[in-house]
Amino acid sequence: MICREVQLTAVPDGAVRAEDFGVFEKEVLPLRDGQVLVGPRRLGLNAGLAHRLGGEGTAYGPGIGVGDVPSSDAVVEVLESAVEGLSPGDLAVAKVPWCTAAVLGADELRMIDGATQDVDLEAYLTVLGHVGFTAYTGLVHIGEVRPDDIVYVSGAAGGVGSCVVQFAKARGATVIGVAGSSDKVALLRDVLGADRAINRHDGPAVDLLRDAAPEGIDLYYDNVGGEQLDAALEVLRVGGRVVICGAVAAGSGGPANYRRMIYQELTMRGFTVTAHEDLRAQFESEVGRWVREGAVRSLHTVFDGIDRVPEAFASLLAGGSSGRVIVAIDG
Repeated sequence: MICREVQLTAVPDGAVRAEDFGVFEKEVLPLRDGQVLVGPRRLGLNAGLAHRLGGEGTAYGPGIGVGDVPSSDAVVEVLESAVEGLSPGDLAVAKVPWCTAAVLGADELRMIDGATQDVDLEAYLTVLGHVGFTAYTGLVHIGEVRPDDIVYVSGAAGGVGSCVVQFAKARGATVIGVAGSSDKVALLRDVLGADRAINRHDGPAVDLLRDAAPEGIDLYYDNVGGEQLDAALEVLRVGGRVVICGAVAAGSGGPANYRRMIYQELTMRGFTVTAHEDLRAQFESEVGRWVREGAVRSLHTVFDGIDRVPEAFASLLAGGSSGRVIVAIDG
């Protein structure tokens, strides 16, 4: 069987471009016992993967060089099976290469319960998927969000950020989100339920945040780093907390005003979601209930076809999409 896969063809020099990738044909090897052939039906793209292009590996995967095929979480359909109990047509979530077909071990699949298959497939890559689990782990376990908190979220219209906004609201907190366009600000306020929303292009980050939160903030969920982190440290109240999830801002480094952590008795903690799999059942129970009640919704931008993966990934990194960027791949 021949499949199509997306390879890195050039290490990006600056911003990642669609032209840094190419789509190629590859033969898929026959199955061995304990393996399944799957076809990705919805492929989720992650901004953090960009840090591994031409670089070192991280907790999320190895470095990616020219000729390598990146991997992401996906909703997959079983096409062929050499595993008892798994049949063609079964749906699961798994980490797969950017391709149209892949051979996986049965232990790499997290099956989608037949009773919940009426949920849109995209939800298993957003509020009920990896980005939702990341948002939940950082917000609930690391940040210990409380109903009386004022929570500030950067990258709030992105995949993780849009989940953080909704989960914090579902937990009873007051939420301020910041995004990069007037359309995304409207989305935060009118669709996701943020109490206040900021367009980061309207002025210096610290001034905008002070205007939005004159009483200060209690918890900052950081998806970008840079000036947003500096601004949050200035506005956090005594005993405030910072959750470090991502740092995609250009030139993002350590905060220049880190001494405020001393004077305000602040706590800053990073995390890798892969180290917290023990929270999976709690996450699926609580967020699954929110989904059924309509308290949270999937926010995503869909591109169609394996050929559009490079374009979709570049759009994600350029901030040109809302919510999780997902590529739909036909069977």
